[in-house]
Amino acid sequence: MSKPLPSSADSQLFRQLAEQALARSAGAPLVGGNDVALLFDAAANFSAWTQRLADAGDYILIEMYLFADDPFGRQLRALLLQKLAQGVQVYLLYDWLGCWREHYTGFFKPLQQAGAQVRAWQAPGWRTGLNLPGRDHRKLIVVDGDIAFIGGLCVSSRWEGWRDTGLSLRGPLLADALAAFADSWQASGGTLPPLAANPAPAGHVSARLIATTPSTAKLMRLDLLIAGFARERLWLTDAYFMGTSAYLSALQNAARDGVDVRLLVPRSSDIGWIATVSRTLYRPLLEAGVRVFEWNGPMIHAKTAVADGRWARIGSTNLNISSWLANRELDLAIEDAALAAEMETRFLQDIDHATEVVLSGVHKRPALAKPRQQGPRLPLRQHAAVSAAAAARQAARLGNVLDTAIRGTRSVEDSEASAFASIGLVFLLLAAVVLWFPYLVALPLALGLLLAGGSVLLRAWPRLWRRGKGRRDSASPPDNTP
Repeated sequence: MSKPLPSSADSQLFRQLAEQALARSAGAPLVGGNDVALLFDAAANFSAWTQRLADAGDYILIEMYLFADDPFGRQLRALLLQKLAQGVQVYLLYDWLGCWREHYTGFFKPLQQAGAQVRAWQAPGWRTGLNLPGRDHRKLIVVDGDIAFIGGLCVSSRWEGWRDTGLSLRGPLLADALAAFADSWQASGGTLPPLAANPAPAGHVSARLIATTPSTAKLMRLDLLIAGFARERLWLTDAYFMGTSAYLSALQNAARDGVDVRLLVPRSSDIGWIATVSRTLYRPLLEAGVRVFEWNGPMIHAKTAVADGRWARIGSTNLNISSWLANRELDLAIEDAALAAEMETRFLQDIDHATEVVLSGVHKRPALAKPRQQGPRLPLRQHAAVSAAAAARQAARLGNVLDTAIRGTRSVEDSEASAFASIGLVFLLLAAVVLWFPYLVALPLALGLLLAGGSVLLRAWPRLWRRGKGRRDSASPPDNTP
């Protein structure tokens, strides 16, 4: 006997409950009346940025993880200096870890000398200590309160050879973008003056602006919910995939339930060991029916998702613990069929330039579906640019994968042996280096403890002084002089 179809009242209730779940998970309401234009790769994004910045007449807000001292970085800095000379207000917030070279070589000083307000997110110091976790990983530009640019691209010429996705935004959500920047600026110790925005309806797109802050897990909850809501398709592109066990289970369950789940990740990464660790996660996904593709080009840096031709997400958040729980991130979750269809078309174009990983052989090991064509490799300059700054940002992502192997909760399959062997050899090599040169660990540890101890004392001293002064005042005899 077939089940009765739900009534219109039941359908309406389900839609209300789904909207409530999405709003509470994302921590952001669905806002209509926006205009969203998708911008693929550096050529489209950088051109849109520079054109709109050149027309700025009131103010420019930039919140950027990486603002590099390279040709495009210097080009954008020169454009900001030009706008400052014209009386435009400029507020720039960069992440210290992402820009540590630029921070210490004075790259931002010309902007400050020209009148720009420039702040570094969590730069180490006596009062702040050394705060490596919890980076400001957002990529946001707001011009005159009229348009915002959001995505995964940073201000660097490195992106000119990479595959990435961004967008431009107009409409009511500009007020949320301005509020997101103001929150970061205040958290960095600055005070942002009142700035006008133009939140008037500009289109017909409904979306949520999700401004994640450390420990809020807004996008993690939303990603888990979308994996549960998807009925036909869930196509994901991620630059540094290291999903938690809960998210991996959600993808596996969706695939077992008949959902077409696909994951596109880099083959060659700017942080090579991330790709190695990601490969240790393939087997359970493939066994559940998830299709995994590796990008053939130099690097795919996009952080996007599209589900059922109706929902899409674009922003700065990667599918890993660091982005979900530790960083400040910014993403736009779009509920619009036309834009979702455009994202699906682009995804299909992308996998035409990727190689699928499949289970093969007697033991069903992950293998390439066809011989991989030799594409261009990352230039040596970009490999050299991968420094301790990038490694520190990514280090927290190893925990979940390695923990399962060490505790024995998941066997190390033959298909994963090379990846785990590489990781194990690196750990053994590091152990040997530390044993031979213990000062390599002692000096950074001592410096970190020195900064942390000094920071704690500086924070505690004013309170101790006020408390001691209050006790002395209360113990003093009253002045009875007539």
